[in-house]
Amino acid sequence: MEKHIEVERSIIKKYRKEIWKRFIAGINEYEMIKPGDRIAVCISGGKDSMLLAKCIQQLQKHSDFPFEAEYMVLDPGYTEANRNRIVENAKLLEIPIRIFEARIFDYVVDIENSPCYLCARMRRGYLYSNAQSLGCNKIALGHHFDDVIETTLMSMLYSAEIKTMMPKLHSTNFPGMELIRPLYMVRESDIKA
Repeated sequence: MEKHIEVERSIIKKYRKEIWKRFIAGINEYEMIKPGDRIAVCISGGKDSMLLAKCIQQLQKHSDFPFEAEYMVLDPGYTEANRNRIVENAKLLEIPIRIFEARIFDYVVDIENSPCYLCARMRRGYLYSNAQSLGCNKIALGHHFDDVIETTLMSMLYSAEIKTMMPKLHSTNFPGMELIRPLYMVRESDIKA
């Protein structure tokens, strides 16, 4: 059996309760995807975003309403080996990716205080911008339940305030764009499994 078919079946059957049902529950509860949406599925190359891409593909096949998806990889300055790994995995899983380049790592390499914050902000801006250029009205990120809990805890410990990742957000800098997190209810241990 081809790898992409094995993965697709495992999402729907073997991990139905742990992944598929929680993925669908999050989308439904927070009304993340609506008929006619054009979603830029943002792929970093890690397990979370690759699973998100496969789940979105499966949802397109089984959905009661039509929506479109573009599978975007933003290369912020990956090494050739890392970029090739993403391309190979996408090919293996039959995820039709589009790669956009942005030399973000070059800009943040000399930043001493909070380079991660600046890098994340820049990446998000590039994602929105490239998604808009593809005619998308939403970007989908692979953040999962554990990311939400970790963000809340870090906010409490480091900033003395309670903040968290929301399942969906309207962009303030890109009118008409929305960010969604379809894996919001999926646990990392289940993704690893």
